[in-house]
Amino acid sequence: MISYKTIDYFKPGIIQRLIKNSYQHLIPYFPAEKERFYKQWEQEDKNAFKNPDSIGKHVLFTCLNNIPIGYFSWDDRKYPQGIIGQNCIRADYQNQGYGKKQIELVISKFKESGFHTISVISGDHIFFTPAQKMYLSCGFQEQKRFREDLFEQIEYTKML
Repeated sequence: MISYKTIDYFKPGIIQRLIKNSYQHLIPYFPAEKERFYKQWEQEDKNAFKNPDSIGKHVLFTCLNNIPIGYFSWDDRKYPQGIIGQNCIRADYQNQGYGKKQIELVISKFKESGFHTISVISGDHIFFTPAQKMYLSCGFQEQKRFREDLFEQIEYTKML
């Protein structure tokens, strides 16, 4: 059974472990960047747990039979435009619809709060192809592409 749990159910390190696992197939494309990625993900984890009333309250964990299989985050500070942050699912649970369920839940949260648009960014790299397809299937449309860091990024927007 799927459930969604808040950050207070978990200990620091869970976000880093989930991202590390879900992105494990991206690392071989950029082996020289592995340590930088790990430090970035560690910092995401620290930021969420050090700020439970701000960053941490915009994080949910997807659990299957009470075992965390993914997590997602969002930013509501730019009302009326919502922003989706992370959307990751452990590698052994990917391509089973769990990431889409996370996005659908975030969409409903933004709709209930009266937001007008939602944006999300995904990489333009073969690793991110399933995510790109998922965003399109959830009604997002490509808005622009831009170069950032190792590869081009794609910004998608959905009108609510």
